[in-house]
Amino acid sequence: MQPWGWNGGWGVGFVFSFDAKNKIILVAVQGHISDAVLSDGYASMGKYAASHGPCRAIVDASGVTKFEVSSHTVRGLARSAPAIPVGYARVIVAPQAHLYGMMRMFQMLGELTRPDLQVVRTMEEAYQLLRVESPEFTPLPIPEEGS
Repeated sequence: MQPWGWNGGWGVGFVFSFDAKNKIILVAVQGHISDAVLSDGYASMGKYAASHGPCRAIVDASGVTKFEVSSHTVRGLARSAPAIPVGYARVIVAPQAHLYGMMRMFQMLGELTRPDLQVVRTMEEAYQLLRVESPEFTPLPIPEEGS
């Protein structure tokens, strides 16, 4: 799997995978995440979700090495249209304390537009919430420019 994205020389990646059996998009977030990188990744998640039909999502932020995202950006994303349609579960995995706190803020601010969002600390918790025992993720291609 090759992550897409690069930001000022810092390795940044959003690796998208899909489990067709369980209808789950997995977004593995890696590296140094800034406001722009997070916003771009969020937009791409919406494109992938739209192209793979109604599905659930896991955003795994375990690979984030630096998270420099403002609370303003988090609030803006929470107020925006959800990348995954309402009625489909989505789980954010955030083991780091600061990141967990920011994602909980995102969850609370977006309760009305994302009632199915949960924030957990481990992938095991995410799988339990989604009732998935043996996920089979395959990499998705890097999005085309302008698509």
